[in-house]
Amino acid sequence: MSEDILQQLGLEPSASLREKTDKSIEKLIDKSSVKKDPIVEVKEATFAYGRNVILESVEMQIHDSEFWCFIGPNGEGKTTLIKALLGALRPKRGIVQLRADFARRTRIGFVPQKCDLNPSVPTTIQSFVIQGTAGLNVEESKLKRRVQKSLEVMGIQQIRDRSIWRVSGGQRQRAMVARALVRDPLLMIVDEPTAGLDLAASAGLLKTITKLNRKHRITVIFVTHDLQLAGRYASHLAVFKNRQVKCGPVGETLTDENLEMAFGVPTEVRQAPSGGYTVQANVEQPEVLA
Repeated sequence: MSEDILQQLGLEPSASLREKTDKSIEKLIDKSSVKKDPIVEVKEATFAYGRNVILESVEMQIHDSEFWCFIGPNGEGKTTLIKALLGALRPKRGIVQLRADFARRTRIGFVPQKCDLNPSVPTTIQSFVIQGTAGLNVEESKLKRRVQKSLEVMGIQQIRDRSIWRVSGGQRQRAMVARALVRDPLLMIVDEPTAGLDLAASAGLLKTITKLNRKHRITVIFVTHDLQLAGRYASHLAVFKNRQVKCGPVGETLTDENLEMAFGVPTEVRQAPSGGYTVQANVEQPEVLA
């Protein structure tokens, strides 16, 4: 994560960031050519519940600052792979390997589709965000600064004392992202956050998540059924269908063939003039008899 987001969240830069390096040596190094190990690597992994195989031979590498969209019909394994990344499910075969700097998964933030609280329990926005600090080995003063800065980054500091059940759906989703953000994530997994939101709330939330990815370099996995959204925002794509996952850069994976295979509808993918891709379904209209 960049140094400015560390400061926004009230964190101290790591020792490696504080150390000054020899400028004459830095000039000789083309940093753009140095590529870190993937933060997540899935190798020949098969996932199952008992004898029910959900995904087979999954191969995937996720690197720093990428914006992944997971797409595919319901029941095709998106949630299964997310569980594996979160450490809740082990592969039946193969491995899911995390980079050493967050192998304990404390630097993975997860934003579920729906608020996972008991509505009968009184909970303010701030106390809800504080729940995201559970299990973190960080001083209390720093945790408090993280909570306050996360509220500010998500634009909900003014409503921090309101009940989470007495705010709009968009504000509640922002609180869920803030709860994930307090973990100082290298990777944020976001499960259909715009489902059920109106257009303005959806657009505002997407803008904020995109900013976290592009400005603050947080890697994002975004689960969605919206192909236009995937075409516009994703740098990488994973298409789930028939126990298989086809994944890679969006320009190589968001194809007519892959989308028709996944959704059973002929589509046409075009590169948009403003960047990204648009997807159009080629559905024949029934003939109207006079």
